[in-house]
Amino acid sequence: MQYTAVYEPDTQACGILDLQLMARYLDSRFATESLFEGTTVTSSQLYQPDTQLTFAQKMAIFSNALTQTNEVGLGLQVGKQARFSDFGVLGYAVFSSNTMLDALMMGFKYLRLAGPVLKKKMWVEGNVGYFRAEQLIDLDELLPFCSEYWFTAIQNLCEEVMQQPFPSTLIKFPFPEPEYGHLYEQVFHCPIEFDSDCLEWQFDATVLYEPLPAANAMTLKMCLKSCDEMLEKAEGGTSLQEKISQIFIERLGNYPSIEVLSSELGMSSRTLRRHLKAEGTSYQQVLDNVRYRLARHYLLTTQITMEEISERIGFSDSANFRHAFRKWSGCSPKEFRKAG
Repeated sequence: MQYTAVYEPDTQACGILDLQLMARYLDSRFATESLFEGTTVTSSQLYQPDTQLTFAQKMAIFSNALTQTNEVGLGLQVGKQARFSDFGVLGYAVFSSNTMLDALMMGFKYLRLAGPVLKKKMWVEGNVGYFRAEQLIDLDELLPFCSEYWFTAIQNLCEEVMQQPFPSTLIKFPFPEPEYGHLYEQVFHCPIEFDSDCLEWQFDATVLYEPLPAANAMTLKMCLKSCDEMLEKAEGGTSLQEKISQIFIERLGNYPSIEVLSSELGMSSRTLRRHLKAEGTSYQQVLDNVRYRLARHYLLTTQITMEEISERIGFSDSANFRHAFRKWSGCSPKEFRKAG
């Protein structure tokens, strides 16, 4: 059986739990107020439950952390400090789940509360499990830090919940081996592949189905209620077109029709059209915007062919893609790639 979970970061409303963990780790090394230089954020805001940051603010804070400390492999070191208690009710919900699979699937649902910046996907095929990051926004020099932080934090949390080592089999990183590359195998205890074509973690999935030592149905129920309330509050400012855009991105190239989409959103297609019109857009405009955004990403950051891009973003043939792209941008995909 195959299981899939996807997390798409909200660039305008990022959670802060990951920043809290990093700030606590760095507190004894330098004045953490300097972490927020160049942003409108203060250290006190970092511990206010309603605080949300933009993607740009979070990247600025990560960049400040890297430039103000000389610590080797900072992402690895911070991620190794992660404990389920660092993530509040979300952490306790994970800790109380019946199996590791339940914990991970639920964690993806509420991951926005933690605030990671990479788009993440988890799936299981047979006895092999996969974590993969698909980054639509170029992180440049921050990619190693974000990758290290995410992977080490996930490993620590999983091992704390399972109370045994996590069975990693291979991890791929899409960047050159850093000077401290030898630390990767020490941390993850599995083969490491640098300069890969993707950011991916493979593991033995049989462990996902084993009962967890701290499973507690009552605690889980209470925590999930709190997570639902927090997520609803966090998403309160999200427009309908933003929610639909996220659905389209999660189902890349297999976009639901307006009838299917409206049903999933709990309304009729007529009502959905009316709401989108009130926001000054339409189903087709939202879809076009997502396709255009994805197309620009592939053209500027990859060398895949026009045919592959066309297929990935849901066009029946490359001629239709080229025509649509010229309409969106005023130039051909080839001209856009060359100019970028």
